[in-house]
Amino acid sequence: MANPIKPVNFNYARENLLRDTARMAASESQKFFRECFVRGGWTDASFQQWKNRRSPLGGKKLMYGTGNLKQSVRKMEETDARVVVGSDAGYAGIHNDGGTVTVTAQMKRYWWAQYYRFSGAVVKTKKGKTSKSRDNRKISAKAEFCKRMALMKVGSNIKIPQRQFIGESRALMNILDSRLQTKIAEYWEKA
Repeated sequence: MANPIKPVNFNYARENLLRDTARMAASESQKFFRECFVRGGWTDASFQQWKNRRSPLGGKKLMYGTGNLKQSVRKMEETDARVVVGSDAGYAGIHNDGGTVTVTAQMKRYWWAQYYRFSGAVVKTKKGKTSKSRDNRKISAKAEFCKRMALMKVGSNIKIPQRQFIGESRALMNILDSRLQTKIAEYWEKA
């Protein structure tokens, strides 16, 4: 009587499963971390939306001005035993963990330049007075914010709220577990 059980090639699974699993974990982690910028918050056990900004200078999306921070999230290391996904942007840590930034003279110069840029764009009436248009109110709010930042003393601290986009996440681990089970089932069929 023939044996109905098909022999399993464990060497094939061992050689390829670890490599493919590490590659899958790296790509899924990168995708999960980049999606935080689209969702506007961090998901661990539940979704935690980022705190809104108080600056009138920001665009429509939080932490998405140029997209550089989102694009800096990438695979840093991938071996059979370890996968590291991170960001090489210098300012990624302060946004991810929160903290304080100390005001420097260079920062003050930057804010003064921004103040002059925004206050110079104010539209005047024929009599030389500032127009009360909606665009002027928006410009003046930006100029006032820049002026407040420029008037801060060198050495004072600015608190940056935590807006986590990289770290350990139960939601990510559930995604990876599900993908790993699917991958094992695929190898079991191929073996």
